[in-house]
Amino acid sequence: MELSDEAYRNFQRRVDRLCVLIVSSDCSDQEIQIERLHLRVQAATLFPEKLPLYDMVYEGRFDRLSEQFRGCIRRCEVRTRSRASGCARS
Repeated sequence: MELSDEAYRNFQRRVDRLCVLIVSSDCSDQEIQIERLHLRVQAATLFPEKLPLYDMVYEGRFDRLSEQFRGCIRRCEVRTRSRASGCARS
């Protein structure tokens, strides 16, 4: 399946929106997690064979932004390997 330019632009807009939510919004961590999950589902639909690359590039970016601007890393719990994601904000 070939990814259309419009579908990719829509995906990239959602990525950009999520970055803004992480950096400069009053959204709760739970709301951001939900947005991350929706974005990951969209990525899985658009390019399922490249999902490991999505995890490395985009989830890594979201984690770095969360750590820098929210004080902790929160990983989306949709991965096959589960981990504890607790983070006590000071």
